[in-house]
Amino acid sequence: MSKIKNSNRLDSEKALAKLIKELESQEFESIDQVNDFIRSMKGKNLDDLPESTTDKDRSQDLVLEAYDKTIPKGKKLIKQALELDPDNADAYNYLASVEMDVDKALALYRKAIEAGERSLGEKFMEEEKGHFWGLIETRPYMKAKAGLADCLYAKNRINATIEVYREMLELNPNDNQGVRYLLSTLLLNKKDLSDYELFIKSYEGDDSAVWYYNNALYHFKKMGQSAKSDKELLKAYKFNKHVVEYMLGLKEMPLEMPPFIGRGDENEAISYVLGTLTIWETTDGAMGWLYEFMLKRGKMN
Repeated sequence: MSKIKNSNRLDSEKALAKLIKELESQEFESIDQVNDFIRSMKGKNLDDLPESTTDKDRSQDLVLEAYDKTIPKGKKLIKQALELDPDNADAYNYLASVEMDVDKALALYRKAIEAGERSLGEKFMEEEKGHFWGLIETRPYMKAKAGLADCLYAKNRINATIEVYREMLELNPNDNQGVRYLLSTLLLNKKDLSDYELFIKSYEGDDSAVWYYNNALYHFKKMGQSAKSDKELLKAYKFNKHVVEYMLGLKEMPLEMPPFIGRGDENEAISYVLGTLTIWETTDGAMGWLYEFMLKRGKMN
């Protein structure tokens, strides 16, 4: 069986966690001491820092190690990790990520969230609201919330998915996980667009295919083909022309989601179409609108 593919990212998180713990252990008394320490680390490998010694840290190391193993071996390491730290949210995240049954995965993500809440503590969660993800100890909890939302969406529990995304944005307004893009699309698919209208005002100036094309579709849903909706579609097309090409089948969609996404590139277009094609297809007249838009530009045979 194959290994889990995100081990590189997890290795980076492990190295960052080690650095943070080392910084905390130094008990610096001034910014100059911090700068001196950082200079002393120049050219050194973070792997050279002291290994974890507490049960909690060792438990997390086992979880990270599990991602580099086959799934059966990984599960054995997770069992050891939970024996060391029953509240290791990432251990449950791992088990959920390799679970093929959606209901079982959903239950495991709920366990991860509960474990994360116990581990972080009620006081911490209240005081640090708005700064999650920036604090590395919150990341397992935030990953569990994202996994839960994925499972709820897979079960077509859209309102529950929306609620989870809103909670995540409240905890982390900086939105390092890109939740706002997913939430934008879910709100745009509702019959009542008032929630979408309020939501997008919070992110004015966001520069992405999701924002431009969702905004174009929003105006089409509100007033059909009009000077305003045509103008917004043109803005979206200028930002990323590949979206319409994939949407209309002028380019063939790949079998897998692209690993990296860049502003205005084909990977961004593929990602957008995978997430929104159903909404465009079920909006009466929207695909014909795209076809006519491209026809006017001589892009259709």
